[in-house]
Amino acid sequence: MAPGITRAQIFIFFFVICTASISERFVGLLQPLFLTQQLHIPTAHQGELTGLLESAKQTAILLLIGVAGALADRIGRRTVLMIAVLGFGLCFLVYPFVAAVWALFIIRFIWGGAFACWTAGAATKMMDYPDNASRGKFISLMFVVQIGFGAIFLAFVGSKLLGWFKAWGFDADETVRYGFWSMAAIALSGALVAYLFLQRDAVVPEGGRKPGFVAGFKALFGSIGEVFAHARTNPRFALTLLIGLVIRTDTVVIYAFLTLWVVSAARQAGIDAVAATATAGTLLAILSAAQFITPPIFGYLADRFNRVGLLLFALLLTTIAFLSFGLVHDVFGTMMIVAVVLVGLAEGAQIIAAQSLFGQEAPDHIRGAATGVFTFLGNISVLIINVLGGYLFDKVDFRAPFLMEGVLHLVFFILAVVIAGYQVRQARSPSAA
Repeated sequence: MAPGITRAQIFIFFFVICTASISERFVGLLQPLFLTQQLHIPTAHQGELTGLLESAKQTAILLLIGVAGALADRIGRRTVLMIAVLGFGLCFLVYPFVAAVWALFIIRFIWGGAFACWTAGAATKMMDYPDNASRGKFISLMFVVQIGFGAIFLAFVGSKLLGWFKAWGFDADETVRYGFWSMAAIALSGALVAYLFLQRDAVVPEGGRKPGFVAGFKALFGSIGEVFAHARTNPRFALTLLIGLVIRTDTVVIYAFLTLWVVSAARQAGIDAVAATATAGTLLAILSAAQFITPPIFGYLADRFNRVGLLLFALLLTTIAFLSFGLVHDVFGTMMIVAVVLVGLAEGAQIIAAQSLFGQEAPDHIRGAATGVFTFLGNISVLIINVLGGYLFDKVDFRAPFLMEGVLHLVFFILAVVIAGYQVRQARSPSAA
C-alpha cells in the first residue's frame, strides 16, 4: 500500500463503495417493475423509454464528470465520494413519489450527477491506495470484494426483497415503494460512514495555499487540459482514453436491458412480473458471481506482464461474450445463464486490465481529472448506445442491444490492435532509437 494507508481505511472504503455499487445495480433491477406498476407504461414502449432514461443519466455524467474529477483533485476524493452516495440515497427516497415520466427524467438526471461523483471519487481514491507494483492485485481485490458484496446482496436480498414485501401483505405500489426506501437506508448509511470514518485526503493546492474562487475554477479546467497534453506525449495513456469510448457501454447495456428483457419476455409468456424480476435478480447475481473468477487472475497478470496486451485480450473476450446472446432463445433457459456467465468473466477481465493500465499511466496530480476525461469520453458512446439500444429492443429484437455491444467491442478491438501495432513499430524504428 501507499504510505499512510491502514487496513482499517481499506475496509471502510470497501463498505462505502459497496453501498454505492448495490444502489446502481438495484435501481436497474427495480425500474421495469416501476414503469409497469406505478407509471403504467405499455410494454411495447418500455425499451425505448429505458434507453432515453439512461441517456438522461449519461447526459448528467457527460456534463459533470470532468468537473467532478477535477474537484476530486482539489477538494478531496472523500468529499466527492460522500456527495455521490448521499445523492443515491436521496434519489431512492424520492422515487416512489414520481407520478409522471417527465419527473422520472429529472430523477435520472440527478442520479447521473451522483454517479459522476461516485466515478470520480471512488475510482481515483482506489488508484491512490496501492503501490504501483501491486496495483493490479489491489484493483482485483477491490473488484472481488465489491462484486462479491453485490452478488450476495442480489442473491439473498435484492432478488427476494419485493417478494418478501408481497408475502407480508403489501399491495403492488407499496411493494415498490418499500423496496426503494430500503435501498435509501443502505445508501444513506454509506454516506454516514464516509463522513464519520473515511480518512480525509491530503489535498495540497499548488503553491501551498488555497486559491480564490476564480483561480480555483480556472485550475479545474487547466487540469483537464493537462490530461490531453499528457495523452499527446504518452501513447499508452492515449490508448486508455480511446478504450474509454467503449469500456463502460457493456455495463450500461446489461443493467439497462437485461431485466427489461426478462420481464418483457415473461409478460409475453403470461408470467407474473414480480416473479420475473426475481429471475432477473438471480441472473444478475450469477453475473456478479462470474465476475469473481477473472479479477484475481488478471490482477496477477497485470503486475507481471504487458498491460496493453492484457487489455486487448480482455476486449476480445468481451466481444465473444456479448455476441453469445445471439444464441439465446429462452430467457429462462440454460443458454441465457451461459451468456451471462461469459459477460461476467469478460467484464471482470476488462475492468482490471483497463484500470491497471490507466492507474499506471495517469500522473498522480491529475488523476482525478484524468478519470473525469476517461468517463466523459465513455459517456459519448453510452448516450448513443442507450438511445439506439432502446430503439432496437422495441423495434427489432430483445437481443439486439447485446449483439450491438458485441459488434462495437469488435470494432474497437481491431482499432486498438492497429494502434498498438503502430506504436510497437515506431518504438523499434531507427528514428525512434
